[in-house]
Amino acid sequence: MNVAGPISNVLARQPGAVRGALWAVIAAASFTGMPISVRLLSDTMSTFEIIFFRSLLGMTIMAPYFCWRGWGELRTAVPWIHFSRSAINFVGMVIWFYGLAVMPLAEAVAIHFTMPLFIVLLAALFLAERVGPRRWAATAIGFAGVLIVLRPGVAEVSLPAIGILISAALYGGAMVLIKKLTASESAAAIIFISHLIMLLLAAAPTAMLWHPPGWEDVPALLILSVCGTVAPYCVTRALRVMDASIVAPFDFLRLPFTALAGWLLFAEFVDQWTWLGAAVIFGATTYIARREAALERAGNAG
Repeated sequence: MNVAGPISNVLARQPGAVRGALWAVIAAASFTGMPISVRLLSDTMSTFEIIFFRSLLGMTIMAPYFCWRGWGELRTAVPWIHFSRSAINFVGMVIWFYGLAVMPLAEAVAIHFTMPLFIVLLAALFLAERVGPRRWAATAIGFAGVLIVLRPGVAEVSLPAIGILISAALYGGAMVLIKKLTASESAAAIIFISHLIMLLLAAAPTAMLWHPPGWEDVPALLILSVCGTVAPYCVTRALRVMDASIVAPFDFLRLPFTALAGWLLFAEFVDQWTWLGAAVIFGATTYIARREAALERAGNAG
């Protein structure tokens, strides 16, 4: 992909472990750019319009790649899986972007760390993956971390916070479907087709809630689109040279990156409960990733 070409050239000269780590750090930084952009745009645009422009610009960024490699890479034998995955992702993104507009950014990101926990649940339900007691225990501990962040009974649990938890579940469902798609589709094709379907889904509500973007919106729109395209690409590149169990811990960098941005740009402060709950959630998800990697190497399941 041309958007990551200069980065690829620099990283290609590094040892494999260093390349994987740097790709993972760049992915975390790119994912951080998305909630910041959404918050900046939400003052003037609806959630649907933000998604519309994210998808449109994401397709524009990726178009040179397909002009070079050939548009035939987008041919698929499983369009219904693409649509199901993108539709689930679209609903999750609507809820996620709305939560980012009204909640402290770091708290929203901390709750969204639960996505890998939902992947365990959904993979067991819909992919018939066998999950052993250790991973079930880690999943339960991870959801206990959510209770630490939200503190029901001590602090009021807001509807946006519940919505972000639902969004994480929907994102988890989309990731489960990606597992099916990666058997026959390239990462670039999956991302581009997802952009296209979400563009179409967002078109009607965007037209009804249309607010012409101004020049002041252009930087945030570009950051959102570039980060939304670069981040999953960087994760894919990191996974090519490192196990998922090693890549996963780097995702926690999103929290300090987002907390710093929230403090600098929006004067938001992160309380100790958010840090503690996020650490519990992330510890659980990291253990699950390491456990799955160990079982894959051993050729077992459970």
